[in-house]
Amino acid sequence: MNLSVDLIIVLLFLILIFIVGLFERKKINLDDYWVNSRKTNKFVLIATVTSTFIGVGALISNAGVAFSGGGLMTLFLMSSFFFYFLIFAWFFAPKIKEFGDKYHAYTLPDFLEHTYSKKVRIAGLLLNLLTYGFWLALQILGIGIFVSLLGGINPIAATAIGGAVIILYTSIGGLRADIRTDVFQFFIMLSIVLIFLPAVIIKNKGFSLISELPSSFLTGQEFAPLYVFVLGFLFLGASNFVSSDLWQRAYAADSKKNALWSMKVAGIIVFIFLIAGVLMGVYGKIVVPYADANTVVPELMKLYLPPLLFGFVMAGFFAAIMSSADTSLLVLSMTITHDLYQKTLGHKFTHEKILRISRWVTFIAGILALIIALFIFNVVHLAIDAVSFYVALLPAIIFGFYWKKATANAAFWSIILGTLTIITFLFISPVEAFIPGIIVSFISFLIVNYFENKKLKICF
Repeated sequence: MNLSVDLIIVLLFLILIFIVGLFERKKINLDDYWVNSRKTNKFVLIATVTSTFIGVGALISNAGVAFSGGGLMTLFLMSSFFFYFLIFAWFFAPKIKEFGDKYHAYTLPDFLEHTYSKKVRIAGLLLNLLTYGFWLALQILGIGIFVSLLGGINPIAATAIGGAVIILYTSIGGLRADIRTDVFQFFIMLSIVLIFLPAVIIKNKGFSLISELPSSFLTGQEFAPLYVFVLGFLFLGASNFVSSDLWQRAYAADSKKNALWSMKVAGIIVFIFLIAGVLMGVYGKIVVPYADANTVVPELMKLYLPPLLFGFVMAGFFAAIMSSADTSLLVLSMTITHDLYQKTLGHKFTHEKILRISRWVTFIAGILALIIALFIFNVVHLAIDAVSFYVALLPAIIFGFYWKKATANAAFWSIILGTLTIITFLFISPVEAFIPGIIVSFISFLIVNYFENKKLKICF
């Protein structure tokens, strides 16, 4: 393989992304940096939502789960995200946009404080830090895997290099640069489903070889029991409701109508990429059984893509991963700067001062996530950790929007007890940790809320 041509293509892509960050540096204010001044039109919103959602989790980890024994049942699991994406579009995105405009909100914890109390916001911001720390580490590790494949560099060194690129341009340009690059990255990402996946399918004579795989693999039994997939479908996709990156995009929309429309269209496009990820893992089991969950996609690329196309599709994967990574980094930065530093610790500064602090926080948070990626170094493990913690916020968000009798103590204890349950079960059975976590979170919310409302009735 002529790596020099492919390397030039990817380097040109990375240089262009970095230039966008530099170009935006002197033009932006705090609202630009955090929510793109709440003026993102629907077409740009589709591109940035899709680019943000399609990262290592949707492609490499998704393929890794399918390859590791999830088989075609992984697609059933992933369809949960599509189903709940549409629900988010109809019932949450417009409300989030309305709330953001009315109260000048920037983050999900802003909603928790307004709806419940300061202590609920603090619980939410701590969970946000935990979730997005793992999620960013996952994206950085994905970059490292591909840099390693492309340049023959040591994987640890490659992860450090890839992480440094993401950290630098995101720190400089914020969400405005993120959205600018997302639009470009969206079209580059299409090479994955328009070039790479068709090449894999055609060269394996369609779908006929899939039927020859063991039924235990195709039905996911080699990865987890059936009930895990069923409960995963019921609950994992609901994590969209508490996804801070989707909230950030809803805040950034130019209207409620466009927030709804863009999320619906983006959900359909996202599902196509989720299907692609599963099929890459399944075909990987057929043609590169010697690979592992981290490397199945790169191994397929080496096998099926000629020079030039290899570089173009490689840039597509870089685009998918970087667009998720920069948003995850911004969510971490906003949570630390806005929710922790400003609102919890009570520091008051001008917008210009906060913008400078945000850039430094973005840089430092990125370095910490890079350390996590180097320490864990497993894409499936990191994806499971990140998605599992999401679910502890579900009761507080759902009931906060749609139940007038929801109380602050109920929200607080559902977050705390749900999170502690997930942490405990990640050491016992990581794949299933989200199940007891979400059960405890919902039950504790309902029980505490019942006694809180009963107490109020007695008082009156």
